[in-house]
Amino acid sequence: MRWWAALVVAVASLAATGAAGAVGPWPGLAATVSTSDHSVRYTTSRADGGTTIRAISHGAVTAEQYVDGAWGIPAVTSVGLAGGLSPDGRLLVLAQPPTYQGLRQESSFLLVDTPKLSVRETITLRGEFGFDAVSPDRRTLYVIEHRNTSDLVQYVVRAYDLVKHALVRGAIVAKGESETMRGYPVSRAASKTGTWVYTLYDRQRGKPFIHALNTSRRLAVCIDLRWSPPSGVMWETRVALTPDGRKLLVRSGNSVVSRVDTRSFRVS
Repeated sequence: MRWWAALVVAVASLAATGAAGAVGPWPGLAATVSTSDHSVRYTTSRADGGTTIRAISHGAVTAEQYVDGAWGIPAVTSVGLAGGLSPDGRLLVLAQPPTYQGLRQESSFLLVDTPKLSVRETITLRGEFGFDAVSPDRRTLYVIEHRNTSDLVQYVVRAYDLVKHALVRGAIVAKGESETMRGYPVSRAASKTGTWVYTLYDRQRGKPFIHALNTSRRLAVCIDLRWSPPSGVMWETRVALTPDGRKLLVRSGNSVVSRVDTRSFRVS
């Protein structure tokens, strides 16, 4: 945990000074991920060429599985928010540890059925990919693809069909936006069903934006914010949905700096 905290601070510091391209755009790995009701959490530990996956409930290990290779729970923001679980908690997606040394030639993901921690399959994609989200029906895995070796902050959202076992052609592009986007993921919120996933991005140059991904329909909306954060404030900014899910609040410290209507996507 101390190592992970140090890494988060280092990456955030580099990003704030504009030097984060030296270490790459990948959020890396998280220590643990929990189900939406926090009844079960999952951890991974790597040693001697393998990984032990554990399910923990009320402080006790309820299931354990050893797999070959180095795997971990993917983080989905640059400040370490954990991802990897499907909205219903029945599928856990593990990722390889990042190298932070440029783009990899291939990326692999391990799909684990959580009831028994049994391995369903290994997915290997040509190129540099990171975990993004899973659809509520567990039929689509969303991944972030990095293609530009000279600008590692650029990314493309892609969909992988878990039924057809194939990467869907083309990118998930918001209407009126270019295929390639640029930014660091800072915070994330999701609707109760997991149908919508909202990720706050720091552009470094320009105002922040929210990438709203509809995981059921394979579509996205890009929401530009009007707020201009002071230097260094973005790394402490968080997004959260109101209890009824109709508003997405962007909080900086104790203040709400932006409100997004989740039906019209209007910003106030």
